[in-house]
This record gives sequence, structure tokens and C-alpha cells, in this order.
Amino acid sequence: MKSKKAQGLPLNTIVIAAIVLVVLVVLIMIFTGRIALFNQGVQDCNNKGGKCVSQLECDINQGRLPITGGKCDNVGDICCSAELE
Repeated sequence: MKSKKAQGLPLNTIVIAAIVLVVLVVLIMIFTGRIALFNQGVQDCNNKGGKCVSQLECDINQGRLPITGGKCDNVGDICCSAELE
């Protein structure tokens, strides 16, 4: 009978795979955090050219229109466009 030798992974391959895995985890953590910050900035009412005011202050008769998707910090406030001239 011939003895069969098992072939294992070289140590270099295991080390490189571990380093690649760590780099991927770090990249995922960086990009998920950055994307959340970017998304927050895009949805900000001021960045959309609006102002956070109460529903009563944002009246179409006064030349103001609500801006959809604009986020305000205070509960009950809505993102409203500036007065039209």
C-alpha cells in the first residue's frame, strides 16, 4: 500500500486570507458609517433650500410650499420653501 500524503494549505495563504478578511470588515464599517452621514446631510431641510416651520406657517396662500423629504429636528415642524417673491 502506498501512503497518501494530505495536502494542506500553505501558511502564507491562511495569513493572506485573514488579512483580506480584516480589511473587508474595516471597509464595510467605514462605508456604512459614511453613507449614513451622507444620507443625513442630503435629507436635511436647510440643504434642500427650505426652513423648518410649523404647519400653520407653511401656508400655500403665503407663497410657501412644503418640501417633501426634508427632515426637521422638532416634532410637528415641516420643511417649507422660502417665500416666493
